[in-house]
Amino acid sequence: MTGDDFDTHVVTKRIGIIPTETWNKGDKGKYKPALDYSCWKLSTDKGREYLMVDNLINEIVEKLFDKIEIINELKNQYNLESVLEIVMYIDINEKQLTPSLGHDLKVIEFLYRTQTTTDVDIHRFNSAINETEKNAL
Repeated sequence: MTGDDFDTHVVTKRIGIIPTETWNKGDKGKYKPALDYSCWKLSTDKGREYLMVDNLINEIVEKLFDKIEIINELKNQYNLESVLEIVMYIDINEKQLTPSLGHDLKVIEFLYRTQTTTDVDIHRFNSAINETEKNAL
């Protein structure tokens, strides 16, 4: 969840889940001297699943589903936005399978009831190049 300026500790306490990452407006950013908004983020472990992306989405929604009312209260109280960010890595190596992405009805219900939007980022890589480099060593 993101917003102009809110106390991420309050969000953590109300939701009852330790976030993966938080920052507050004014904190030093990776690419900016000061961040211009606050954020409370819950993520899965990176690199765990490349093919069945919906499994990762289900994992996040499962943790948050019974917190829908609290999420909506926080969104209203602090004027927050919620986004389900999906980052996919597509292996362009023709010998590899490509990932799938879909939402079951529970995910759709969660997105609808919390008025959460989705954002999908797709990155390409070629594992054949990495395999060639490994074999050359």
